[in-house]
Amino acid sequence: MKTSKTIIGVSCVLAVAAGTTSCKQKQNEDEIIVEKIIDKPQSKATNMKSDTKGGKISWAGAGYEYSVRRVADPSSGEINNHDSLFHDNRIELTIKRTDGSQFFSQVFTKSSFSGLLSNDMQAHGILLSLVYDKCDAGNVYFVATIGSPDEAYDDFTLVQLIINRQGATSVAGYTPPEMEN
Repeated sequence: MKTSKTIIGVSCVLAVAAGTTSCKQKQNEDEIIVEKIIDKPQSKATNMKSDTKGGKISWAGAGYEYSVRRVADPSSGEINNHDSLFHDNRIELTIKRTDGSQFFSQVFTKSSFSGLLSNDMQAHGILLSLVYDKCDAGNVYFVATIGSPDEAYDDFTLVQLIINRQGATSVAGYTPPEMEN
């Protein structure tokens, strides 16, 4: 009996010793241990990248050149858009005649279009862009986009900016031609 108890006792000691040594892994020199990085909440507002675009248009028999310049507007305060903080933008639109004289120049902010924005878009939207659309005999048309700067979200409002031959502006709702039907 003593022999069987001794064999069982030695077997148990060997099993425990084998278990503890097998749990310890030798660190391989090729392995790199990296600490997990946990995203910290954003504490400061982000600015969208400044951007300038332009082009040439023919309007009522005359040539014009336009420039659209977007810059961050920290004076607008911080806007919470999908749990991220942003500064809104302001956009300067300049239209010059072919002789270089200035026909139109104005700075637009989100409040320039507030009458056409929902309460949610006024509170959480960012003025993203202003692009040339078309012109007719009396007006030149641009389209402003107000919405989320995060491309993962598809929430935005399109507003038409209308400039007449005297340089006066008005705004209207806008539906892209492919969505009108």
